[in-house]
Amino acid sequence: MRIVNPSFGLQPDAGQSENRVDLGATDWLKDPIAIISNSKPNAMELLQGMRTLMGQFRPVDTIDYMFKDSAAQPAPPELIERVAKNYRGAIVALAD
Repeated sequence: MRIVNPSFGLQPDAGQSENRVDLGATDWLKDPIAIISNSKPNAMELLQGMRTLMGQFRPVDTIDYMFKDSAAQPAPPELIERVAKNYRGAIVALAD
């Protein structure tokens, strides 16, 4: 799956550029990464396993685990905003 940022290439509105991660290619070996669970069964185990495996080729102290409250609901705007402001990439699990 590929997630596309529809605002890529557009100039940020005045005041929105502060506290945002620079645009550009994600360096999966060192950039902060969000691991987001959709809260379905086994998603947490899948993602924790991925984080552990990523530790074989990069530091994991900048890989943070997050989750939605319910698999039946979309991610809350606060979670989306937190990821957009603080991480260069995200891995999302859709496990069952």
